[in-house]
Amino acid sequence: MVLINESIKSITCSDFRVFLKKMIKDKIEKEWTENFVDEMNFITIPRMTIKRRYENKGIDLIKLINDVSYYNHVKLNVNSRGSLEFDKKK
Repeated sequence: MVLINESIKSITCSDFRVFLKKMIKDKIEKEWTENFVDEMNFITIPRMTIKRRYENKGIDLIKLINDVSYYNHVKLNVNSRGSLEFDKKK
């Protein structure tokens, strides 16, 4: 799923929810559930906070959204805590 956006702010809430759910199904996101994403309020939890959360795990969220090969790379190399393995960072 490529959303082709330069900024996380330009992605619609519904598209962002679909993307987060895809990450849960693909076992990239290990802490959240689909129900949590459905109930998530993007006012109280801003998208930039979510972006920083993934940056702290070594994952570039914008690149993850826009680059299918990077998405597949992350999917294969994410550890049990949901962080990208240090030696696998692109």
